[in-house]
Amino acid sequence: MATLINRVENTAVALDSNTLGILDPQVMGYEYVEFRGNGLVAAHTDSGFVGIATEQESGDIHVTAELWDAHPPLHLDDWQDAAEISITWPTTSLHIGDDDAHLVLNLPGPGTYRLLVHGRARDDGDVRDDNDPTETYLIQLWPAPPEKPVLHKSTSQYAATLTAPDEEPPTGQRPAWYDEKKVGYGPGHPAHNE
Repeated sequence: MATLINRVENTAVALDSNTLGILDPQVMGYEYVEFRGNGLVAAHTDSGFVGIATEQESGDIHVTAELWDAHPPLHLDDWQDAAEISITWPTTSLHIGDDDAHLVLNLPGPGTYRLLVHGRARDDGDVRDDNDPTETYLIQLWPAPPEKPVLHKSTSQYAATLTAPDEEPPTGQRPAWYDEKKVGYGPGHPAHNE
């Protein structure tokens, strides 16, 4: 059974250009990444930078980051989207968000990790009032060898706008609108041959 090693949380992590960045500022800065694979999280292959796609262009979001010793239990019911990727990390800390309001999650060392990102309130508008839902993310990380990306859940309209049309359908839960759409589907979609 997996054990939680460390947890950090901040209800006001700042964004930069629709991206929640994960980096070590001693090594590098923000990089451009493509979110077409899952509409949620992507890694820059050359630098180790990880980006999480946010609907809000700027502002504050709620972020929780956790370090585990193995794959944590999946709890998808409270989340719109959830995707998992492998990353190779060059240092012993993850800095999440920009320099003004960020989280730091310390790691046991440089190496290869799996990163599971959950997101919710991703369809509630770029500019939000105090009474609007807060865009929220849970980032879970654990040491593991590289594996293929896994899309556990994809139900937000925002993720759908970022996903490439030729991608495979989600392997876990998927929204009703996915089966009803008539454009932007890939070879695995029920309407592909119509």
